Amino acid sequence: MDLEVKSYMSGKPVSIEPDAPALAALDLMIDHAIRHLPVVESRRRICGVLSFDDLRAALPIPVSLKTPPSTEGRQSALDISVGEIMTYSPITIRSDASLEEAVSKMLEGRFGCLPVVDDAGLLDGIITETDLLHALATVLWSTSDHEFPSQPQSDDLETLLEKERVYLVNELRDFETLEQERTALRREMPLDQGEVGKNLEEGMITEQLADIAARRLHGIERALERAGRGELDLCERCADRIPESRLRALPGTTICIRCSREAERIS
Repeated sequence: MDLEVKSYMSGKPVSIEPDAPALAALDLMIDHAIRHLPVVESRRRICGVLSFDDLRAALPIPVSLKTPPSTEGRQSALDISVGEIMTYSPITIRSDASLEEAVSKMLEGRFGCLPVVDDAGLLDGIITETDLLHALATVLWSTSDHEFPSQPQSDDLETLLEKERVYLVNELRDFETLEQERTALRREMPLDQGEVGKNLEEGMITEQLADIAARRLHGIERALERAGRGELDLCERCADRIPESRLRALPGTTICIRCSREAERIS
């Protein structure tokens, strides 16, 4: 099995320039349902990373990935640029690096993502904690009796979400089993300092990825409840269709982007 970064990274990621308004970065995150933006200079040379947490900490208004800020709120944040609040000279990784190296760097620095760069230092992709969840899931499923759920183009959205729900339920069960086995091993066998550190690191990875999987599962279950009522892709405010791409990224959402923005402007 190929356990290199290139097999799990997101290629051609959405990016932004350092002199762009911070509000433009927030709009990109909302529109694309993402939490991290590589910041690039000319020729896509990486110079920073901006996270949703950075925006939430720096902007003088409440921010959400589901609801854009109000017109009044936007006025108070117009003068803040991406370059003022981004992380400069971020730790990067090559696409041919191992996933183990990516995990180690993200844990050591407590990063939510790593920009992937080529030989010239130009942006080639991005690998996030969600990508690592997918990688770990693939490893778990390849060594178990489960089959990773395929997603043929003929399947409708509800079928895909149901398959993913089953997959995540089994995955969380496997996470729990791994943690139980790790705890039993600590009790039964004395570990040296190096083994203790490795055991703790593995436990942190499992806990973080399990939390991501649980949040995703909650959104999918909410979506399937709406699907059972025939409301999966209906915006609860305008009754227009919610695009499938938005429901794939945020399955628990109940309103379209246009209505979420309008609601915030009114409030």
